[in-house]
Amino acid sequence: MSTRYDDLPKGEGKLLADRRIVLYRDEGGTLHAMSSVCPHRGCDAEWNADEKVWDCPCHGSRFAPDGTVLRGPATQPLPPADVPE
Repeated sequence: MSTRYDDLPKGEGKLLADRRIVLYRDEGGTLHAMSSVCPHRGCDAEWNADEKVWDCPCHGSRFAPDGTVLRGPATQPLPPADVPE
């Protein structure tokens, strides 16, 4: 079964700005979806392909590909979301 996210390579992330969702395909091929909204101040996290992390451009929070906090000021992870159809 094909989805519109089949083109997202393993180990890469993508922002769906129109839905405020970020997608990450892990090395096993599983697609993960999280809210792109940084819990610190509500800015959208962006994929940093060089370092394989989600960065918040507003105040410098950094998140692992699975949304866990790597560096604050955010203290909460990116919340999980449903993979959009």
